Order: sequence, then structure tokens, then C-alpha cells
Amino acid sequence: MNLPPPALGNGHDSATAVAAPEVVSETIAPQAARPAADWICVASARNILVVDDNDRHLDILSTILTSVGHDVETCGSGAEALRRLETRRFDVVVLDLVMPEVSGLTVATQMRAGELNKRTPIIACTANLSIARRQLSEVSGISAIIGKPIDTANLVLAVARAPVRQRRSDQIRL
Repeated sequence: MNLPPPALGNGHDSATAVAAPEVVSETIAPQAARPAADWICVASARNILVVDDNDRHLDILSTILTSVGHDVETCGSGAEALRRLETRRFDVVVLDLVMPEVSGLTVATQMRAGELNKRTPIIACTANLSIARRQLSEVSGISAIIGKPIDTANLVLAVARAPVRQRRSDQIRL
């Protein structure tokens, strides 16, 4: 006995409603960072410096992090990052490791030698996780190493889990 296929409610069967689509169409690509905002609650916005020599990666990282409520500054080189890190304190630094001229490893090492962002947590981004783990084993304050291509959930969770820097005792608490 052949039974007819089950009726489809609202044009979707139950498997489609549960499973995530494998390919996101270009018409909804700008909203790709939104799902993280739906399931992650940011307890407090953080000032984040995102460093990457690739403009497309800067846009993606910035979009993801601002969509969940963080304040994001971007810069396109390690040298520029070092200049900003000398003049402004950040809560978290998201750092590409492979950049021309001044690498992410150099930025991380010099951050630890400076005063202003000495204890700022670093989230390293790289396409080669095993090499990154070896290179960064000597650098303190690496909160997470995230692989490329960037996974939205991993990035948002890494920032949320990054330690909150302790205020100095002479700072006023509100």
C-alpha cells in the first residue's frame, strides 16, 4: 500500500524546520551575524580592538561583535595596532596572527611589555591552529585561539569568556 507523502505545513516539512540550511543565499548574507545575537546575551559591552590586514575579515569581525553589543575599533596592520595600544586601553584585542611587517605575535609580545594594555585579554585568529598554539605558548593573556574561517559562535563566546580586567584600586567604581 502506497501512502501519499505527508502534507507540508507552511511549505516546510519538519526536517527542514529543524535542520539549518547548508548554504546561505546572498540576499540574506548581511544578516549572517544575527543568529549569535539571538542566543547570546552580552552582559556588558566591551571595547574591542580588532586587528587584521584583510579588510573583508575586519568587516566580518566588526559586524559580528557589534551585532551582540560590543564597541569595536578596527585597524589594518600590526604597526597601527601598536600605536593604538599605546594610547587607549581596550577590554579585549582580537588579533590576526599572520600580517605583513608587524605580525600578531609581535603585537601580542609588545602588548605585554607595555603598561596600558599589559593585562588585556587577546583572542588570536589564525588559519593554522597548531602553529599558533606553539607560537603563543610563551605569551601570557591569550584567552582563545580561533580558527579561520571565523565561526560566529566561537568568536562571540571567546569574547564573552575573556577575563574582565580588574580595575586598579585608585579608579572610581560606578
